[in-house]
Amino acid sequence: MDEWYQESVIYQIYPKSFKDSNNDGVGDLPGITEKLDYVQQLGANTIWLNPIFVSPQIDNGYDVSNYFAIDPLLGNMDDFQTMVKEIHKRKMHLILDLPINDTSDQHPWFQDAVKNKNSIFHEYYIWAENQGKRPNNWGSFFGGSVWEPDPNGGSEYYCHIFDKKMPDLNWKNPEVRKSMADIAKFWIDKGVDGFRLDAFIHIAKANLGQNILNQTEDYPVDSSFYANLPEVKLYLENFIKLVKTYKDDVFFLGEASSADAYQAAEYTRPDNFGCDMVVTSDNYGEDYPLKDPKIPMFFQPRQLSLKRLKETFSVWEAVLQNISLPALTWGNHDISRVLDRLHIDPKDSDLPKALAVCMYLQRGIPIIYYGEEIGMRNLKYKKLRDFRDQRALDLIQFMQNQGYKDEAILELLNQQDEMTARGPFQWNAGKYVGFSNHHPWNWADHNEAAADTAVKNDDGLFAFYRAVLKVKAQPLFSQGSYLLLETNSKIYAFERELNGKKAFVIVNFDDKVLKYHVPTLKVVHTLLSNKASSLVDNVVTMEPAGSIVIEEK
Repeated sequence: MDEWYQESVIYQIYPKSFKDSNNDGVGDLPGITEKLDYVQQLGANTIWLNPIFVSPQIDNGYDVSNYFAIDPLLGNMDDFQTMVKEIHKRKMHLILDLPINDTSDQHPWFQDAVKNKNSIFHEYYIWAENQGKRPNNWGSFFGGSVWEPDPNGGSEYYCHIFDKKMPDLNWKNPEVRKSMADIAKFWIDKGVDGFRLDAFIHIAKANLGQNILNQTEDYPVDSSFYANLPEVKLYLENFIKLVKTYKDDVFFLGEASSADAYQAAEYTRPDNFGCDMVVTSDNYGEDYPLKDPKIPMFFQPRQLSLKRLKETFSVWEAVLQNISLPALTWGNHDISRVLDRLHIDPKDSDLPKALAVCMYLQRGIPIIYYGEEIGMRNLKYKKLRDFRDQRALDLIQFMQNQGYKDEAILELLNQQDEMTARGPFQWNAGKYVGFSNHHPWNWADHNEAAADTAVKNDDGLFAFYRAVLKVKAQPLFSQGSYLLLETNSKIYAFERELNGKKAFVIVNFDDKVLKYHVPTLKVVHTLLSNKASSLVDNVVTMEPAGSIVIEEK
């Protein structure tokens, strides 16, 4: 354990939604600086910011038009430097979201590429000749073809696996890798400690002449053609080597949404210049009991599956044990909030605590999505026209064509759409929840959670999160080994061990009282509990959603 990030607790902030300092309805960097004490009080020591670079905001900042400047919506470079200074003054670290698969079509590289086919920047992107039809039938994640005609009317198509205004970079070109490394170095010089590499698993593409075999759609989506291909690892290592030669302790968190444990291992092997950790959608432990074959998987109603959660973390621990640390998270900006996604009753104050114990005390690095610690839930839009993100708009059109009523579509989107998870942080119970004095950029009905009352409640969720993170900071939980224990189907239990010292974490996910015998002959004492107590002979009795952390004396 010799790298600073190995004992991190990461707090993810969506900048537009955290705190508005100038009352224009959009969160900003001075607002983040203003609330750093709150993050520190929680127990987090690393901040991850979603993109802050200049952007047309077609995809909420992931479409970058200038990597070397702060988007005016969020502030300026002086604001950034002040924020960095205040973060470091608190002995905290900063991670920036770095989109590397694509740029905005407004980026100077692409603008020059379409003006001049002989420009060096033409080879920064992926092109194919127009021979009367598109090069293949690959479908974009945002709908339609991945191929868009040259906007200047030239004889080529450019590739974009996301929005058509986000052309994909050509990572085969070493100049692209060098340019992206130069961007990283620029921000390192500004004080940045690490980067989340957005969509890095897509930077390699299959043979462009190869079609997806699907007869039911004009442009089917099959990420096998543009995700986790072997060349990804090669390009990634080349880029990271360039950066770590410049500064060797830079932390790289790779977004590998569709990667399994074995792919994660390949991306994070310590003997290569790869990511230090990857975050994936694989470890949420979700099941789809009400699966509707007409609805895309992303929007399927879900519930927590303890069986799947156990299976997933057993595999990830076995595969990553001597390689890297798993990412421990219940959510992020790309999915709905965990309490709504898993249908957790708003009156249930104990299950959110159980989720925190279960996830964050495993081996790995916790990533807490802003507001989770006070029980924030999804925004609830009132009408379908309130949804503006492309994925939701596509679903609305699709489900209406399938004959679904608008009420059913609205209910599904309010439960599952990513934009519902990007609401303003709820600082208090004021008109605009203390986020701003102006109508927020993303606004709808919300629950009553508020930070000002949460931090004062010694029995509430915020206080419990603090307690969990204090336990996590102990060497036994930040450095120790992990072993999933044999239990019944409603209990999640694991052992942590370091230098012969053991601790046991037990969580009851049943709706009735359960008992569990802690597998040790030694005397134990309780480090943390909620609705649970240690009894005679190391038998623990737990109420529904009860949890307990026990350490050997």
